[in-house]
Amino acid sequence: MARVTFSTMYDTTMRYLQRNANSVNKLQEQMSSNKMINRPSDNPVGFANAMIYRNTLNSLSQQKINMDDGEIYMTVLETTHQSINTVFVRCKELAVQAASDTQNHQNRLYTNMEVRQLLEQMVSDAQSKHKDNYIFSGKWTNQPPYEIKGGQAELRLNADNSNRNTPLNPTYNPMDPSSPVFDPDSTVTINIFDSNFWDQNLSPVDNPNVQRIIPGTVQLSGLLETPYGNKSLPEDHPDYDKPDYEVDYVNGTITLMSSRAKELFYDPSTGAAVTTTNSEGTEIVVSPTISFEYIYRNSIDMSGEIYREIDSGITIKINTNPDDLFGKDHEMDSFKQIISLMQGLWYNDQHQISKSMDYLDNGRERNLEQQAVEGARLNRVAMVYDRNYDLTNTNTDAQSRIEDVKWEDLLSQMALADTIYNVSLQAAARIMQRSLVDYLR
Repeated sequence: MARVTFSTMYDTTMRYLQRNANSVNKLQEQMSSNKMINRPSDNPVGFANAMIYRNTLNSLSQQKINMDDGEIYMTVLETTHQSINTVFVRCKELAVQAASDTQNHQNRLYTNMEVRQLLEQMVSDAQSKHKDNYIFSGKWTNQPPYEIKGGQAELRLNADNSNRNTPLNPTYNPMDPSSPVFDPDSTVTINIFDSNFWDQNLSPVDNPNVQRIIPGTVQLSGLLETPYGNKSLPEDHPDYDKPDYEVDYVNGTITLMSSRAKELFYDPSTGAAVTTTNSEGTEIVVSPTISFEYIYRNSIDMSGEIYREIDSGITIKINTNPDDLFGKDHEMDSFKQIISLMQGLWYNDQHQISKSMDYLDNGRERNLEQQAVEGARLNRVAMVYDRNYDLTNTNTDAQSRIEDVKWEDLLSQMALADTIYNVSLQAAARIMQRSLVDYLR
């Protein structure tokens, strides 16, 4: 017969009492946390499955954040496409109106003022931002893709005739082909470079070749531009009723037409630049300057693509390549298309106004094409968003079945455990009142 000592009875009572207390404590923990599993030891298999569902939900949550951000980004794009489309539609309406034979030059100049506002709106659209980042700059989101700059150019030849601004169509002395001279009946066309701005993105760093000059902003030493003639000169003057120069606003060149305009830049007898000697005895070029406003296209590579992950291992492009939307550099891009219309209005050139209509249609078609692409991407994001929502609900339900408490069962278990614990406390209290004397009687 086993001997039951006071110490054995005490240890056994305390062990079962502690077990009952742990049962109550575990149920209380489940009730307060609303979770059946609070640590791996509660249910190792269930804990592992719950972790898998939890990781899946975290991934779905991040993907939802990505889609929300991408959707907002593309919504900004969609709004920009609508604005650009409005600009092209209005420009086309004005072009049709201005091309009419009933319009005079003054009316076309008034129309040019409205088109300029539309051009500035196009620049504003090109500078659209999402979270303070330019959306049409590729991955260089801190730099605007297009901007209006105030430029200044010194149109001249160096003393040795080696400057990049060499006339595109110089004339030559037929008796000496190596010596360029000016034929009074010929014009001289020169490229324009912005001497106010050094483009750090060019290699080597250089002044950019100016294009997209805004008609009506050119100032050149008081000379008269086409279509304004020098009617203040005597009628027998060779330049009477003739303009001094004409600007190709789209491509950035200036054509000197009158003899007095050409003489500002070149010595008529030699064709070389006009030079003088400064106080230090150095020969320097003397030439007028031209000031203007133009739309500068950033020389950075704006072809970078931006993606968002919308599903496991699946990404979607959310940005638009500005070359696809506005057109490539040195081509008839959207800004040149509008400036072409402005140039026709400025010069009262009915033929160019009519021709610009085709340019405007091409620009609008390019915008609509990219708008359709963005719309397709938005629709895809909406479909994946719905799928993400369904998967989130499914995995949340699966996780809930493993982890969440079932209150109807938990309450009955708690009542039973609490009763057992209280009964065991009462039994222990009666047993612990016994002493060694009770066993010696």
